[in-house]
Amino acid sequence: MVESETVAVKGAKALQALAQRFPQLYVAPAEGAQDAHRLASGRGVAPEQATLDHFVGSPDDELRSVETPPGPIDVLFLKHRADFETFLQIIGHKAAPVPIAPTVGAITYRGLADWSKVAASHKSYVESGGADWASEFSRLAQTGAFRSEIVVISEGPYSNVAADETSYTEDQWIHISREIRLHHECAHVVCRRELPDDILPIWDEITADVVGLLCATADYDIHLATRFLGVSDPGYVGGRLAEYLDEEQTTRIDEISREVYAACMQVDELCGDAEKSQPFEFLLDLKRKPIIRY
Repeated sequence: MVESETVAVKGAKALQALAQRFPQLYVAPAEGAQDAHRLASGRGVAPEQATLDHFVGSPDDELRSVETPPGPIDVLFLKHRADFETFLQIIGHKAAPVPIAPTVGAITYRGLADWSKVAASHKSYVESGGADWASEFSRLAQTGAFRSEIVVISEGPYSNVAADETSYTEDQWIHISREIRLHHECAHVVCRRELPDDILPIWDEITADVVGLLCATADYDIHLATRFLGVSDPGYVGGRLAEYLDEEQTTRIDEISREVYAACMQVDELCGDAEKSQPFEFLLDLKRKPIIRY
């Protein structure tokens, strides 16, 4: 695995660390919990009984800081599917107990109010002799200084590809899937930061899978890459490609599949030792010179 990250905290401490930054995590999803959520997320006021008991928790839960060219990215892995769904309900749905689609295995939240940044800024301001925190808070808030983003991922085989379709054991594949998913999502964040207007949905998925595979296995496995998307030289064989096509493109899925397959083969040819050691730099090179324009 390419060493692009350091482990920050594991187990219960992962969610505890995040709750200090995003106190809405203390609000259990429930009907009528939105007022408490609003106070926690919008004003940094945690509930009186601030616990994380609504999360099952696992020793394998992990909060990382992944190093990338445009800066570190916070990534949270939650082993239990129930905890992943609870997290999404709280952060993405204001603590409403809404169902989370089983196809959702990772998500990135941007622009979250980070109350640890507020506290640190307030401390620094007071220590420097500042006397009008309200005005300083307003000024900094307008710059986005208190905003953070986080990637959240869950457990499961990547792209719903079973272990027996790979060269790995069941346990190996679950671990590798986690690493692919984690770095795939980080690849999207890197592109959003560096090339915000450069959006080609299918090419974005191809290149994000490149990063995922390189970081997880130190190799761009063309068999896995094409299996993830369900593409082959004859045409579409069932995979993620269909999720990124509009209605008109769906009618040409075999044609597009052949183009995507050929693009993956070209990526494989381009991927040498230097690229394998610098996956995020390779990602940005690929993004700037797309092989296909879907």
